Amino acid sequence: MRQTILAVLSLSAIAALLTGCGGDMVLLNSKGPVAEGQSNLMLTAIYLMLLVVIPSALMALWFGWKYRASNKDADYKPTWAHSTAIEVVVWGIPVIIIGILAALTWWGSHKYDPYRPLESDKAPLTVQVIAEQFKWIFIYPEQGIATVNEMRFPEKTPVSLRITSNFTMNSFFIPALGGQIYAMAGMQTHLNLLADELSPAEGFRGFSSNYSGYGFSQMRFRAHSVTDAQFAEWVSAVKAGNGTSVNPEAVQKTVLDQAEFQTLKDGDRSKHQIEALVARATTPEEKAKAEAMKPYPTKPHPVTYYSSVEPKLFESVINKYMSNYHGADHTATVGHEAAASEAHAGVEHATVAGE
Repeated sequence: MRQTILAVLSLSAIAALLTGCGGDMVLLNSKGPVAEGQSNLMLTAIYLMLLVVIPSALMALWFGWKYRASNKDADYKPTWAHSTAIEVVVWGIPVIIIGILAALTWWGSHKYDPYRPLESDKAPLTVQVIAEQFKWIFIYPEQGIATVNEMRFPEKTPVSLRITSNFTMNSFFIPALGGQIYAMAGMQTHLNLLADELSPAEGFRGFSSNYSGYGFSQMRFRAHSVTDAQFAEWVSAVKAGNGTSVNPEAVQKTVLDQAEFQTLKDGDRSKHQIEALVARATTPEEKAKAEAMKPYPTKPHPVTYYSSVEPKLFESVINKYMSNYHGADHTATVGHEAAASEAHAGVEHATVAGE
């Protein structure tokens, strides 16, 4: 009986939380069609499962009360063994619910596939995302700019994200706009999002939902949904080296190239690991090497704007790991293939002109 009461109280607490009590239930406070659809699927699944859980809990309480030892009016049937009606209920209803859940899961998996482009009258904005140690880098290939720990995009415009990692596995997540998707070294994952409305002044919360080391808690960023005019103004300001006019707390820099990209790796070990290496050092060289290490950050990297980006920087991050895997440098291959493609296009153009 005590366990049943605890179960009912737990379900009541969960139900209260799902109604929005007790804080910002961002998963149920969606700001885009993807997050809204996923939230509705989750709530539908919970309601269907409660069709079994709530009656079971109520019947457990009722049976315990009805057949208590002091109730002399309760039916006593020591030879009872089977009831077809009970078997139909306890097996039939769960089977029906599981079937409905299976159908919803199949439909939702295709409807809200993160790789599936969103339907819209506006052309999607492409953003390349790199999970760096321990920060997020956003490259806008069409605009020729890049940012660290901040993403901006126009409202009601599909955002096509191409995501990879430059160290261990992470998980890209903006709860108000959609589900999470993994960022993995040497691989590219896709995520399509859209904001139905403008974000608050502080932006939507974004972070890594996959533990990736001592600096994991610092992998936080802000996603700002703005008007088309505000987005164009921001892009122009960043390209002109004046991004701080839009965000005074940001740091404005010039170009994000390979040299600058290497400097974005924060730290070598955690503070405790460095102290342990220094304590265990057996030679002056080992101690000096350990003392020279930089500790991981204890706060997120400041928002940084870059007025230009080295071409194909995102692709080079992926190819770096793929070349190691296959034992060859694919960076040169990509450049060779691009040049060959351009030459082939030139030949075709000349052929058509000659005809």
